[in-house]
Amino acid sequence: MSEFWAISMLISGGLFTGGVVSIAWERIPAWRESELAAFRPAFGHTLRRMDRLQPALLLTTLISTIGFAAGAGDSARAFAVAAAAGFLLILAWSGVWLVPIQRRLVASAAEEPPRELERLKRQWLRGHLIRAIVAQAALTLAALAALA
Repeated sequence: MSEFWAISMLISGGLFTGGVVSIAWERIPAWRESELAAFRPAFGHTLRRMDRLQPALLLTTLISTIGFAAGAGDSARAFAVAAAAGFLLILAWSGVWLVPIQRRLVASAAEEPPRELERLKRQWLRGHLIRAIVAQAALTLAALAALA
C-alpha cells in the first residue's frame, strides 16, 4: 500500500507543482509588465483553466502524502509529514489570501479604483511566487520521503 501512496503522492505533487511553477516562470514576468486592461482578461483566462485542475491536484497530493506518512518508517514519515505541512500551508494560504484576491481581480466591477487593482495584482504575483517556492520545497520533501 505504501507504493500506491508514494506513486500517487509524487505524480499528483509533480503535476501540481509543475502547474504552479509554470505560471510563476512563464506568466508572471509578462503579467508584471502588462497594463491592467491587458492583465485582467489574460489572468482570468488562465484562472479559468487552472482553477479546475489545481485544487484537485493539491488535495490529491495532500491526501496521498498523509496516506504515505501513515504507513512509512521513521525518517520517511518525518519527510512526508513535513511535505504534507507544506501542501497544507499552500491550501490554506491560497484559500485565505490568494483566491479572494483572484476573485477581486477578475470581477468585472468597475468600482475598484485602478490603484487598488494594481496593488492587488502585485500582492497576487508575490503570493504566487511564494506558493511556487513552497510547492517546490514540499515536493522535494515528498521525494525524499519516497526515497527514505
